[in-house]
Amino acid sequence: MEKLITVRCMGEKETKQVTLQEAEKIVEEVYDDPIGGLVADAKTRQVIWKVGPDVEEILIMEKMFGGG
Repeated sequence: MEKLITVRCMGEKETKQVTLQEAEKIVEEVYDDPIGGLVADAKTRQVIWKVGPDVEEILIMEKMFGGG
């Protein structure tokens, strides 16, 4: 059975379960986005660049910039 990773976006209650490959793609997309954002291991709250074997849930933190 393939390992599933829980994906949570900061500020949202909804989560989704994805495969390890899908989670890695999500992390890549967050860091490739010109607006940016960060991805953290939800358990350790450490920023991650790759989904390691011990990661069970990732938290996506989008950067928000205020205008003036």
